[in-house]
Amino acid sequence: MTFPDREQVWRQISAGGGDDWDVIIIGGGITGAGILREAVRNGFRTLLIEQRDFAWGSSSRSSKMVHGGIRYLAAGNISLTRHALQERENLISQAPRLVERLGYYFPLYRGRFPPRIAAGLLFWLYDRLAGIRDHRRISNAQLQDTFRELDTKNLNGAYFYTDAVTDDARLTLRVLQESIRLGGVVRNYTRANRLLKNAERVTGVRVEDRETGAELDLRAGVVINATGAWADRLGNASTAGMKIRPQRGSHLILSAERFPVSHAIFIVHPDDGRRVFIYPWEGRTVVGTTDIFHDRNLDNAASMTPDELTYLLHAAAQLFPGRPPHRENVISSWSGVRPIITSGKSRDPSKASREHQVWVEPGLVSCSGGKLTTFHYMALDVIDKARAFLPDVTPPGETPIFAATTHSGTDVLPAEPRRGERLLGRYGDDAFLLTQQATEQERARITGTNTCLAQVRWSLQHESVVHLDDLMLRRTRLGLLLTRGGEQLLDEIEPMARELCGWSGQQWLEEKERYLEIIGTYYTVA
Repeated sequence: MTFPDREQVWRQISAGGGDDWDVIIIGGGITGAGILREAVRNGFRTLLIEQRDFAWGSSSRSSKMVHGGIRYLAAGNISLTRHALQERENLISQAPRLVERLGYYFPLYRGRFPPRIAAGLLFWLYDRLAGIRDHRRISNAQLQDTFRELDTKNLNGAYFYTDAVTDDARLTLRVLQESIRLGGVVRNYTRANRLLKNAERVTGVRVEDRETGAELDLRAGVVINATGAWADRLGNASTAGMKIRPQRGSHLILSAERFPVSHAIFIVHPDDGRRVFIYPWEGRTVVGTTDIFHDRNLDNAASMTPDELTYLLHAAAQLFPGRPPHRENVISSWSGVRPIITSGKSRDPSKASREHQVWVEPGLVSCSGGKLTTFHYMALDVIDKARAFLPDVTPPGETPIFAATTHSGTDVLPAEPRRGERLLGRYGDDAFLLTQQATEQERARITGTNTCLAQVRWSLQHESVVHLDDLMLRRTRLGLLLTRGGEQLLDEIEPMARELCGWSGQQWLEEKERYLEIIGTYYTVA
């Protein structure tokens, strides 16, 4: 199911003269996408708007992990861990090759928590909550077989267990795609300028097309604020009781050829004792994350500071001591801002809760906090709270988040069925059309990636691309995976982009300049 034409959507919502929606959702990240799916599944007429691009914020700049959170379990948060593990298993089952199980190694450092026996109990419970048994004890020698340069002199072995990784932006887009299939309406670059009110009750939203400046007043039974770290900054909404503290997590991407890892590993940072992940993703090696309270202007994308760069390079040096990575080895970086629900007291950001919270006032339901993994669980909670303002319907039984695909990887790419399965994970059955409509050259991998120009063409034609960064950073991840944001590929993309987006030569140059400025400012290390 492709995304509808943006102009067609604007005409559709304009023609109604503000006719009532059951639900208007503000926020096009994974939280909003999950809520949209649940709303339309219940039969509610629902519109989702996003002031920038879908997955522009945290949902394209997370750690890419679909996990229960071993550290949350260690902190005693059994409920959050249980829900997250259940959702992880559902996503692995329902979205194969988009959400993929990955092996993790948790080294046991002498003199540090947890000791070996406690760690064994912790991983036993972690697997028990997930309904699987994947963990096992690993000796120092076995650990060095996998991570040959790791210094094991202060280690007491390790535990192996499994979690999962994903392409977070494509996961968000796939949930939106499923919601559109069920009847949801979505539009990016559409801002909620203010809430409409009758006395103290929210009755709708004044929306603005950010590309043209046109405004509309739209009415709804309930407005849902799913803007994450921005939830307490929504126009004229009441924010009483909301205590959201944005927290930044930064990551580095390194060459997997020079710094190879086949599994994820926790490294205890020598500076502060925090555990940092080093893990494989999209054919690269990722180092992350930092945990820093983010006090910068949220109107701007987050970016890594020089101190964070030094910190993460120092962490990576623990795994590659003979050839520690330096700044010139970094392909790209990204920083995401997580919405953390706080008590208002200053505390260690690494120990902040990942629980979500829902606030209700007349005609408005707001949700923030939570994790990428638990978006469906959060959506169920939000729609349950929103029912007070909606037509009385019997909640449907649980159904899979993603419709089963009818094609196989062999159908999609006969010569490369595994890559065909990967495309099915990202596009559903549209993957078959994507490859069938492409030339042989367009189906070939772009050097050094698992992405092809057929995906570029499909996104430009069917996935609401408004700006070049939408394509390079979220519809595909080429801007993260290639040096200089894939600048060397832009000449090849230009004819497609101009044809399918209707850009003139001058508009293309402006888009290219804008995109390279974004890459240089927010995705390139200083």
